[in-house]
This record gives sequence, C-alpha cells and structure tokens, in this order.
Amino acid sequence: MPSFPLFGPFALPSSSINPKQVGFIANLKLPASHSIVAQALTSLGCMEHRGACSADNVSGDGSGVMTQVPWKLLQASAPEFAGIKPEEAGVGMLFLPNDDAAEEEAKATFEGVVASEGRCRVVGWRRVPVDSSIVGRLARATEPRAWQVVLEPVAGAGSLAGDELERELFLLRKLVEKAAKAKGGALAADFYVCTLSCRTITYKGMLQSSALGPYYPDLQNPLFESRFAIYHRRFSTNTTPKWPLAQPMRVLGHNGEINTLQGNLNWVASRQDSLRAPVWEGRERD
Repeated sequence: MPSFPLFGPFALPSSSINPKQVGFIANLKLPASHSIVAQALTSLGCMEHRGACSADNVSGDGSGVMTQVPWKLLQASAPEFAGIKPEEAGVGMLFLPNDDAAEEEAKATFEGVVASEGRCRVVGWRRVPVDSSIVGRLARATEPRAWQVVLEPVAGAGSLAGDELERELFLLRKLVEKAAKAKGGALAADFYVCTLSCRTITYKGMLQSSALGPYYPDLQNPLFESRFAIYHRRFSTNTTPKWPLAQPMRVLGHNGEINTLQGNLNWVASRQDSLRAPVWEGRERD
C-alpha cells in the first residue's frame, strides 16, 4: 500500500453489511499535483475485490474518481480554452447518447438552456478521449459518449464566481435535465450530467477498478492535477448497473445503496411549494 499525504484510503469495516469501499486522498498544504490522482488510481485498483463484474467477467458495476477541475489539462487541450480564468469558469462532464443525431440534439438542448438563462455562455465542447477496447461486452452495449463543456459568465453578468457561480451551474444542470426529459426518446434516456461545477469533476463508468485509468487517458496525463481525490468501486446490490450510477456521484461517494431514495423524493415533492431560500432569488419553481 503506497503512502498518502495527510489522509489515506478509508472504508467501513470488512464486516459491514454493504460490500463497498470509499477512498479519499487529500493534500491541504501543497499545491495541486498529479501524484494525488495517480495514488487514487492505484488505491482504486486495490479495491477490485470490493466490486463485482457482469456475466462477461469484464463489465464492472462501476468505479470512478472525483477531483478538482483539471484546468491545466483543459487549457492545453483546445485553443478556445487557453484563456479560461479558472476562478470564473465551470466545466460539465456529460454522458451523451451514442448516436450522432441524438448527440447533436443533446448539445443543442444544453446550449439552448444556457442561452435562455443569459448569465453564462458556452466557450466550447471537448470530446473526452477514451479507450473503448477495454470495456466489457455488456457495458459497451450501453456505453455513452463522454463530453466536456466549458462555460463562463457573459459580459455584464456581474461578479459571477465562487458560490454564486456554483449555484448558477446547479440551476443550469437542473433546467437542462428538465428540458431533456421533456423531449423524451434517447435524449431523456441516455443524457446524463455527471458533474457541472466550477470546483469538481467526476470521471467514472461501468468499469473494473484497474480499468478506469486506461479507459480515460486524461487521468494519466501529468497535467491532470488536484489537491484531493475521492474514489469508489461500487458493488450493485439492489440496482441494475448503469453508466450514470457509477460512483462517485456529484457530491460524494456513498458507502451504501439509498434504498429509500424514491420515498425521499416523494416527501420532497410534497413539500416543494413551501421550500424557499433567498439565495435562489425566486427560482425555486423553475
């Protein structure tokens, strides 16, 4: 087991009911580095026994990492991203339908929502490089196309940064999801926003632990730097494995299934008309 700065991988005891493990590596004193990402991938590879494979013995139930947004890598990946100010920009990691027409419709839907909101603009899109040859037969049948989209505030939008920018990106994600669902078809079924944030990004998929790094070459690029990494290898105990359900999720990697999710959603829906907060500026009903 390699040594880790400040914090090492942690997990519930092996006797825990749910056979899963969540890991977290962080360095709060030194600048962001690629070594954090590399160590997270190594640790994730040691967690294969905590996951499961499908009948093809290759397709994993899901694994992934959450890190800071790798601005150096993005700025070097395309000319339009070179002038990005990291403190005033956000990045979306998206799973789009594996179909040309549906993919274009998904992008147009996303851009339409951003334009209608009028506070951010789409700087550009980036196809995330992947190696599909290592994906199992069952996982490949539903493999999405991974894309990143970079956004920044429009001129005149004020000082849109920090918490305010994160809230705006949260609203955009919810509105995009609502628009995609309303269109139905492949857009509703196969469009998923893994993350849309000015702070974090998630790389994940229906992959075995050791396959995550080879599948996403970005994760092996020295320009991919972060001060922390959350990693998880999921064992699907009572849900069907899907690419969007691979851990970590947008906020955390949770060590267990949320069996009462639908019940919780119903309770929130019953109270949504009474949920108000000044920071949303009256946007709750959107």
